[in-house]
Amino acid sequence: MEYFGISDIGKIRTINEDCYYADGNLFIIADGMGGHNAGEIASSKAIEFFLNSFRQIVNSKFNEKTIDTKKQNLTRNYAEEKLLIDFSEDEIQKSLKKALKIANKKLYKLSLENEEYSGMGTTFTSLFVNNNIGYVIHVGDSRLYLSRENELNLLTEDHTLVFQLYKNGIISYEETFSHPQRNYLTSVIGENEIPALESLKFYPKDKDIILLCSDGLNSMLEDFAIKKIIDKNKNYSSEKIANSLLSEALKNGGYDNITIIIIKI
Repeated sequence: MEYFGISDIGKIRTINEDCYYADGNLFIIADGMGGHNAGEIASSKAIEFFLNSFRQIVNSKFNEKTIDTKKQNLTRNYAEEKLLIDFSEDEIQKSLKKALKIANKKLYKLSLENEEYSGMGTTFTSLFVNNNIGYVIHVGDSRLYLSRENELNLLTEDHTLVFQLYKNGIISYEETFSHPQRNYLTSVIGENEIPALESLKFYPKDKDIILLCSDGLNSMLEDFAIKKIIDKNKNYSSEKIANSLLSEALKNGGYDNITIIIIKI
């Protein structure tokens, strides 16, 4: 598995409120929002809180479950090595969701305790690859795409009013790019409760290409354009694919921060 992550402020914004994490077999993108620099705080803190919570949950089960240490030297600090957990698929999904819910509570508490952070929030899209299974947890409108055998599929749903209108056939795909409420999120991290938390799993195959991105990419490039760039560069490195996507998004305006993680299986 080869991967590369990049984040760009874009051509309009003065602050990059995106934050990403890409290490070993865990990948996260968070796109923050809020006054002043609160969006930047929201995205970085959400990832920090999640990583710490997930680590604690896994560590608390070490004495209860068998950890597969034969595949590689396992360290409790999964930020340094791949964490291969011999838990059931259901336990892994529950652990990921629990960690995100804890992170949400901590971020909400932080917003209440600091007036300058009041109302801050962030999207959160994460992929954890364990024993050839991809576990996704997702809130907001950052995205995860899977490119396989000349097809590009969006695996997550945007938690936005406009996406629901499109999904229900009320507006067209093209209209989602210009709709006046296209930036209205229906679920974010940083509220008292998470209105919508999406959890899914899939089975990565050899030659798959996985794309995680903030909406700064897919608001500048339609899906067919993203697919075209990935297909054109699929035999090159993940860095080459990521930079090609970023370059094209900037050419098309770069109106928002743009964050991209490319994973080649």
